[in-house]
Amino acid sequence: MHEYSVMNQLISALLEGLEDQEREMERIKEVRLEVGELTFLGEDQLNFAFETLSKDSILEGAELNIEKVDSEIYCEECGYKGGIEYSNYPSFHYNVPVISCPECEAKPEIVKGKETKIVGVTAVEKEEEDED
Repeated sequence: MHEYSVMNQLISALLEGLEDQEREMERIKEVRLEVGELTFLGEDQLNFAFETLSKDSILEGAELNIEKVDSEIYCEECGYKGGIEYSNYPSFHYNVPVISCPECEAKPEIVKGKETKIVGVTAVEKEEEDED
């Protein structure tokens, strides 16, 4: 389950970034991620890992919103730019896919779809208490 290790890295980076903020946060309401199609990360597994790893932190109870990013390739040989066509062969589901241009079958450059990144955080700031 590589989702757990990916989420562990994301949470560590997020908590480190929150520590560097000038304002103190009371809690985090929402975390928004973009997850590329070619990461093959499962949404349910990411949600479970987030819930487990965020316990006893400022992230506990935050809503995790995941937006899937479709893959996109570019072929220098023929100029094709667009999505990937997947094979219908049964073995495709058990093997690492070999990506080729659907127009000329050359090896394309992957433009989008491999990324996993935090794109937004909604936080509640701690309120300053007035001294009388």
